[in-house]
Amino acid sequence: MIAATVIGAGSVGLGIAASLAVAGQRVTLLARAASVAALRDGAITVSGLHGDHALPAGSIAIEDAATPSDGARGCDMLVVTTKAHDIAAALAPFAGAAPAPRAVLSLHNGIGASEAIRAALGPAIPVYASAMMIGLERQGVAHVASKAASSPINAGPLLGDATAPLERFVAAAQAGFLPIRVDPAIRETVLFKLLFNTCMNPTGALTGLTYGELVTHPATRGLIERLAEETLAVLAAEHGYRPAASGVAYARDTLTPIVLPRSAGHRSSMLQDIAAGRRTEIDSLNGAIARLGRKGGIATPTHDALIDLIAARRPIEEIAA
Repeated sequence: MIAATVIGAGSVGLGIAASLAVAGQRVTLLARAASVAALRDGAITVSGLHGDHALPAGSIAIEDAATPSDGARGCDMLVVTTKAHDIAAALAPFAGAAPAPRAVLSLHNGIGASEAIRAALGPAIPVYASAMMIGLERQGVAHVASKAASSPINAGPLLGDATAPLERFVAAAQAGFLPIRVDPAIRETVLFKLLFNTCMNPTGALTGLTYGELVTHPATRGLIERLAEETLAVLAAEHGYRPAASGVAYARDTLTPIVLPRSAGHRSSMLQDIAAGRRTEIDSLNGAIARLGRKGGIATPTHDALIDLIAARRPIEEIAA
């Protein structure tokens, strides 16, 4: 048995915590203070493509994320599921504290999360990145629905850390209902997921369409192709990574077979964030491509337009802050 602490009680945090508990591991879930009582008092449930699972009250230890116990801090694996822009704040109770987690797994979209975790916790703790092509949607305080399943959770040492702690965690987690594997090519997998997210997340957020609708509607299909063309150019220049010859080829040969039929009914996490009034991940997705484009002298007008449109969904005072 391993001890895992999961930071964040959103859809991903609830899903991974429940899967680890089903696998027989000792799990602590760190949530915002306002959610602690509700999560403690009732069952945590996951339904949908990965089966129906109900974890009775007490199966998962629930703690206030602002004041984690020594047991929560001294875990075998700290799984961080907060939004990328919340990493520093979420890890503040762990920074320089003892006991410390033996390793950290980042479950984030985009790029830069592993580096942010390392900056918060220092170089002594191994940090692992992931790419998650599983669509989870929050249905209630303690209920998550699994609506897309394109691949296992892929995890690996993006920053060069030894893999032994990750291998032990993955071996223990594989008995859960969310599939997970060690990925020796995690950098390419993360970039592949970034390409997917920069095409699908903002277009879904702005239109309200499902993934299946996005790739079949002529208007959004053309938008996706233009986004992919810009992302491919930037990733090729910055990382030497270009998995498709063009945006049209990516949408036709890669994106559509992923979406149809495995995740056609899923709605993007960015749309879920906007609907809930939360800050989105646009800065670590399309924002990252736009910044790298400026660095390399590559124009990204489609990304720039969608970044502005997503920003327009936020109150002006939040943007100014």
